Amino acid sequence: MAILALGVLANVYLFRASSDRTSVVRVARDVAVGQPITRADLDTAVVALGPGVRAIPGGQLGEVVGRRAAVGLRAGTLLTASQVTAQLTPGPGQALVAVPFKPSQLPPRGLEPGTQVRIVATSGGQDDAASPAGQGGSSGPTSGKDVAGAVDAVGGPDADGAVTVSLLVADGDASAVARLAAAGRVALVVTSRAGS
Repeated sequence: MAILALGVLANVYLFRASSDRTSVVRVARDVAVGQPITRADLDTAVVALGPGVRAIPGGQLGEVVGRRAAVGLRAGTLLTASQVTAQLTPGPGQALVAVPFKPSQLPPRGLEPGTQVRIVATSGGQDDAASPAGQGGSSGPTSGKDVAGAVDAVGGPDADGAVTVSLLVADGDASAVARLAAAGRVALVVTSRAGS
């Protein structure tokens, strides 16, 4: 009799546990930032979600196909709405600036798309007389003010070991940041990690 009661209790527990589980969209294979998301990139998983977890319901998988990855997507992770976009970067009023960095200039944990940064002008590099400071009344880093930006993409090391970081900045600051990058006078300060 006790074994029968234990079996009934176990079945009730399993039924309740399974009723708390829901189908959600899962990334089936890695997708680089900015790339279109195909059906083959996704699948579904039945999981129990904790409070505050905002995964895309499995029934909405078809709505995700054709959108683009707003950040690099990793296989096996649950997909959230903030990780997909219908728009390509840069958006209106924005520009992308590619800046090469030595590995020693990057944070130990690296950079990921979506990381918020401040772009700071450093001394040194090419002759400071070539600096565009004061030209056109810029409010960018050449006038002493930092520029807010976000990491759009991070390239792999080239033959010299340099890592190219694509930074999304306001269009009005793009030229100044590009000049500083060409002179090797850019430093990044991480202000917020992606997903934090």
